[in-house]
Amino acid sequence: MLPWAVLFVITVLFVGLRHHVGMDWNNYLRMIYSVENARSFGRIFVQAEPFYALLLAFGAWTGWGMYAVNLIATAALMTGLFALARKTPEPWLALIAALPFFIVVVSMSANRQALAAGLLMLLIANWYRFGVVGRTVCVLLCSGFHASAVLMLAFVAFDIKMPRVIKIAGIGVFSLAAIYYLQQTGFADYYDQAYGSGQTEAVQSGGAIFHIAITAVPASFYFLFPRYRDALFPNELIRNMAFAALLTLPLAAVASAAAGRISLYWFPVSMYVWAAFPQMIDQRFRRAARLAISAVMLIMMAGWLEFANSSKAHIPYQNALFLEAWELEIGILP
Repeated sequence: MLPWAVLFVITVLFVGLRHHVGMDWNNYLRMIYSVENARSFGRIFVQAEPFYALLLAFGAWTGWGMYAVNLIATAALMTGLFALARKTPEPWLALIAALPFFIVVVSMSANRQALAAGLLMLLIANWYRFGVVGRTVCVLLCSGFHASAVLMLAFVAFDIKMPRVIKIAGIGVFSLAAIYYLQQTGFADYYDQAYGSGQTEAVQSGGAIFHIAITAVPASFYFLFPRYRDALFPNELIRNMAFAALLTLPLAAVASAAAGRISLYWFPVSMYVWAAFPQMIDQRFRRAARLAISAVMLIMMAGWLEFANSSKAHIPYQNALFLEAWELEIGILP
């Protein structure tokens, strides 16, 4: 469908070729500088997860720096996002639901995790085409871009068709494997400092509760509208992710930054629910329901851009396509 393809290209260019946009822009410039000046090939993997480190190395090698990295990463994550949207009852509505938070806020700042989450969306869109081994391999590949993606292994375990006792044991094994992986790679300490014990009251993520609510609110429809559960939560995976979204709410009280980051992986629930919501409405009022959902999403985006502290890193928006060569940050400074 031509409009769908055109929107995909526009979104990839808009997000992928952003210039000096996002809270982590300077951090990623420092990372690619370190990769570019690594004394040995092995040293590049100190900077990030292995696959993302290789992507940084490719950006440095091409001479286009973070523009090349962001463009490739955005094309990959949007492939997952659009593939997932196509699996929902109303794909266009699913994309609108993704616009304010996942596309504008997450994809334009949290580079590595957005890429991992986008690739997981591609897996979720094709979840039942894979067996346990295939799903496990896909999750581990995604964790090569952001180690926290190993959390998805829990859902691999949940989907195993076997007695409850064995399933619980399997979840335990997957959890231990995830913890072992994080500890062996050194990312356990990094995430603990960034999102756990290293978080002081001054640096707690004040907006985390809103990020969590974006998914937790539609997840709560499982209990609020039991009559429509099959329409809103069409398979076991989405139901389990909805439960995870609700269980993340209490975590915000003790580790807000961690809870906010984890909630990114439950975002497909929000896309599914809002895309299916008009099916709950009398056919005469479905168009009004779609307009209302779209309006709410646009208001959320406008509110975030106007009032959120982190929105300052997104304004003014600039794109590499419309800048002079000397304005681009290709020559990376230490």
